[in-house]
Amino acid sequence: MPSRALAALFLTATAGLVVVVGLALSTLGVVPVVCWAAVSGAALGMGLRRARGLRATQQQPTGRTCTCCTTTVHDPVTVI
Repeated sequence: MPSRALAALFLTATAGLVVVVGLALSTLGVVPVVCWAAVSGAALGMGLRRARGLRATQQQPTGRTCTCCTTTVHDPVTVI
């Protein structure tokens, strides 16, 4: 799972790129800026929806130590 700091850096860089492209399009008029805002907003919405879905599937049940076994940390230990 990537760290939150890496995700924050990636989102900051992406936001900067969106702003720079929007500023560059502003020299062409209002219509390209509105189209760019719509496309960027749709992409942001899809990205947020996907991130929430991935985050929901990655949550592990509490008490599990790993994904390779079915025991929990609260099960008694048998010493042979």
